[in-house]
Amino acid sequence: MANPANQQAAARIARTLIKHRLPGSRKTTVRSHLQRAGLIADRVWRRFQVGPYQWQAKHLRWYLSTQTCNYTPSTRYRHWLTVRTLASALEKTEPWLPHLQGSWVRPTGKAGKLKTGRPAKLPQ
Repeated sequence: MANPANQQAAARIARTLIKHRLPGSRKTTVRSHLQRAGLIADRVWRRFQVGPYQWQAKHLRWYLSTQTCNYTPSTRYRHWLTVRTLASALEKTEPWLPHLQGSWVRPTGKAGKLKTGRPAKLPQ
């Protein structure tokens, strides 16, 4: 896939990427994920000039660590959920998730490795 020409195109690609792959049917949840996916793509494109299909784990880790640092822990967690959904849509969950650990993986903001247990409800 070609590199997007601008941040609006990158945001559109990210929204399209996860639009039909989001778990659940609640409109507000889906709409929030789509808005955050567009924001993530916009910020990553402005910094690195790469679109969602060219992303690497370092781009999403940069977003989570620098662009969400002033958010509350629960908001950072919501951004983490969107990043995890984007990684799943790109079929990069296994290689990327170990590199995306941080204080954002829990709504309380406490850092630490995720426990194994029931798998996350992600798109198939």
